[in-house]
Amino acid sequence: MKQILSVVLCLVLTLMLTACSKGTSTIVPIESLSPVSTSAGVYTPAPSPEVTPTPLPVVVARIEESGMTIGSRINPPMGCTREYAAPGSFSAFLRAYSVKGASASVLYYDGTKREDAKAAAVLDVSLGKKNHEGPAGAIARLYAEYFYAQEEFHKVAFSIGNKITFSFEKWRKGYRLNSKGTDWVSGGKESNGEENFNNYLSSLMVYISSDNLKSDCTKIEDVDSDEIRVGDLFIGSDKDGKTRILMVADICRNDETGEKLMLLVQGGSPAQTLHIVENPTDSNLSPWYSCAFTNQLVTPDLTVNIEDRYRFRFLSDDSDSEE
Repeated sequence: MKQILSVVLCLVLTLMLTACSKGTSTIVPIESLSPVSTSAGVYTPAPSPEVTPTPLPVVVARIEESGMTIGSRINPPMGCTREYAAPGSFSAFLRAYSVKGASASVLYYDGTKREDAKAAAVLDVSLGKKNHEGPAGAIARLYAEYFYAQEEFHKVAFSIGNKITFSFEKWRKGYRLNSKGTDWVSGGKESNGEENFNNYLSSLMVYISSDNLKSDCTKIEDVDSDEIRVGDLFIGSDKDGKTRILMVADICRNDETGEKLMLLVQGGSPAQTLHIVENPTDSNLSPWYSCAFTNQLVTPDLTVNIEDRYRFRFLSDDSDSEE
């Protein structure tokens, strides 16, 4: 009986093995497991999609030490662009005005350094050896140099003393002031040349005052609708009661908001070199100032009210408008 069972089991096992060998089995090739099929059946990862890197913003230094003009020395803040300046305009003239080296200091007329000056750039002007070029004279110089360069000699004219108009138009024709500075007399050198013009400036500095310059300007009455322009003046008194005059030397705008920013230039008393003043209230903008102040403008030497803005009579037209 045991022998019969052994034979049966052997037959069963034989049949099972035969069935397995004849059955169909599925072999999965390695190529189908890989994202990319290869003839060698080797796994190759799919390439990652190309990602274009986001370019980093170009950071431009606010003060470009190699720049030798107002426009090339001082850059607008990031996201701002300088306003259009028409060729031959006062804006273009000031933007191209020469500045001294980046390490230059504000100097008094006697050559000594003004230790407390907060200057972003010092204009390349030569002061006389006497204490004549005060706040008004320093600003008058810029107007005079501009109109002289344009050969608009009749606009190189400033009130002095008792309603005397001290003009280069008279000066270049040989007229000079009398010893009292009250009237014109003949007998001077006739010339349009630069030397004669510089002599005119030297004489102007002796006579002009802040009150004189103010009388040659129009006070801006509607400070809200009459936008600030290059050449506008802010006139006020410092903590010592001395008159200070700030001129708007350049303007830029925020590309997104349209907000206007300005640079300010000043001379001073005692006579000192013209310089672009830093902004003590906003280091993120300095030396630019917002034109949107609503009450007082605070500079290193002066706090001036928004209503104390003036425009020189020969700069009343908007010569910088882009056509």
